[in-house]
Amino acid sequence: MIHTNDNFSYKSPPCFDGDVFDHCNLAQAIPHTPICVGKTGLIFRECNLSNCDVPVGSVVENCNVHQVSFCTHLHPEAIADGVTACSDNCEHVVSIDEIVVEGVVIDTVYTREDKIVV
Repeated sequence: MIHTNDNFSYKSPPCFDGDVFDHCNLAQAIPHTPICVGKTGLIFRECNLSNCDVPVGSVVENCNVHQVSFCTHLHPEAIADGVTACSDNCEHVVSIDEIVVEGVVIDTVYTREDKIVV
């Protein structure tokens, strides 16, 4: 079957041996999410494969392929997609600034960024 311009973002795509995905969005919320497990002969052309692990032996042509850990402070909607809610001082924190008034810390400001995962 040929899938063209289909959006399977944050869903498990329907997969059969020999399927072709052309210009499809298969992005997943969590890094290294396996898709099309156990299927063979798959071809992905110009697809969004963010956070996807495709079956070994699949053909991947000109696709967006990367793994990213989303911070739920920056993307609260990601919690509904299965991402675990981040703590205040989560792995995405790149800097911490304390607001001090008369020697007393009155607030802490966290700067966060999504992280590329290997």
